[in-house]
Amino acid sequence: MRKRRTKSEYTPTPLYMSSPALIRAQVEVRLADRVPSAFVQRSPVEMRTMPTGVGTIDDAIGGIPCGGITEIVGPSFCSTGRKSLQAQLLASASREQFCALVDATDSFDPRSAQTAGVSLKRVLWIRGGGRGVKALEQAFKASDLLLQGTGGFGLIIVDLAGISERFVRKIPLTTWFRFRSVVEKLDAPLVFITPCPVLGTCSSCCQCICGKPETWYCTEGRSGGLSVRPGVKGLATDHCFHQ
Repeated sequence: MRKRRTKSEYTPTPLYMSSPALIRAQVEVRLADRVPSAFVQRSPVEMRTMPTGVGTIDDAIGGIPCGGITEIVGPSFCSTGRKSLQAQLLASASREQFCALVDATDSFDPRSAQTAGVSLKRVLWIRGGGRGVKALEQAFKASDLLLQGTGGFGLIIVDLAGISERFVRKIPLTTWFRFRSVVEKLDAPLVFITPCPVLGTCSSCCQCICGKPETWYCTEGRSGGLSVRPGVKGLATDHCFHQ
């Protein structure tokens, strides 16, 4: 008959658990040659901003960041003031600098832009003629050429708002990371106008606009409070910063 062991006869296997401090030290030693100070938390770099020309936005966030990507989100199926904001950006920047506009769906109206104060002689207008995926490919090729140039533009805007959301959402995240790594070396803002939020942490600033009466809703920072300010009729915006 098999003898039954008592509880005291069992010898538990010792468990060796390294402390978090020991694990951190081991990782730092292994990465010392490749990534010095891997666990050191660095404060975010303060970026220079360019005024948008819209007083409410400039008062709230100071403008759009230079050397970073700004995403302006506004649906194309209704009037949100997206084109008005685009015209104000071009008008503010074209006073002293040359600008480039990649118009993926050929929706830019130069007459209304000139009325808004845009200096058209200082704007390079790249008109796209495709739809869907073809329009995206043309817009990204043009954007690559502009970013790989000598950096002579003070503002680059890529308008993708007229492209269907189902195509824009399929853009790989690696594409946005590539644009971010390139624009970080420049001293100019890169603005993408999209029908839905897609850039995520690749953008330094995200402005979501929608049609609402005479109020601006400005959320300053990721976890900041909500403040209501008087603004432009028919335009509301949420500001979200990524660090």
